[in-house]
Amino acid sequence: MASRDGHELILEDRWSPRILRGFQWYVRRLLRKRFFAVRISRSGVPNADGWRSHQGPLLLLLNHASWWDPILLAFLQRVWCPDRRVLAAMDRVQLERFTIFRRMGVFGIDPDDPASLPAMVDYVQQTVTHEPRTVVMLTPQGRFTDVRESIRLRPGAAAIAARIPHVRAVSLALEYPFWLDAKPEVLLRFSDVDSPDVSSRAAWQRTLTAAMQANADALAAESTTRDPMRFETIVGGSAAQVNPVYDAWLRLTGRGTAIDESGRAHRGAGEAS
Repeated sequence: MASRDGHELILEDRWSPRILRGFQWYVRRLLRKRFFAVRISRSGVPNADGWRSHQGPLLLLLNHASWWDPILLAFLQRVWCPDRRVLAAMDRVQLERFTIFRRMGVFGIDPDDPASLPAMVDYVQQTVTHEPRTVVMLTPQGRFTDVRESIRLRPGAAAIAARIPHVRAVSLALEYPFWLDAKPEVLLRFSDVDSPDVSSRAAWQRTLTAAMQANADALAAESTTRDPMRFETIVGGSAAQVNPVYDAWLRLTGRGTAIDESGRAHRGAGEAS
């Protein structure tokens, strides 16, 4: 790859489907342990059939809400597009610490070096030319951001979309709220992004920004309802135990072990204690 002062601009990935599959097995166990549930919005359930039938590359763009984002991407690849090669960008300083991610399709860049942008676009284009059904996963905000912030994107995703023909862009909104359990939820919402009429970097930048903002707003509205029926649960979701003996006593006496918000919500004002 191109270099500056002898320093490679891209820390290349070392893609290994076998290592990714092993990591995905671990990730599912980890998600069950650390989160109450992983849920996908029913209003934005991914078009898995469309993804599988699309013969060109997929460009999956997500807001960068937490450290967990790349872990979830590894899990979702197995669920929704297991037959696709993965390519994802990461700060090379962090990738040099967690080198195992290189075996899962992650390459490293310096997000603060302007020369990294054309180098990244070239690297993605070379990979996609060799393997057209690659799924390119990016966090185009370029930094951790609160989900309540307005979406502002760095130019990398738009530059890649404008360069690669037949690309299909998909927005993924993420939140990690606490609802009624001691553990947080993982909430996801997918949305296909319509290609702009003119395939220029500026047009893609506007299109991707608007699509990601609309998707994030839609997920936020659903998240505030705290209604699991708005979501499809793909991991976890069963009532957690507070204490095994106490939970057994509640079951024997005909009482549930989970917090029931619905009963409180429907009580009249005169019934409030």
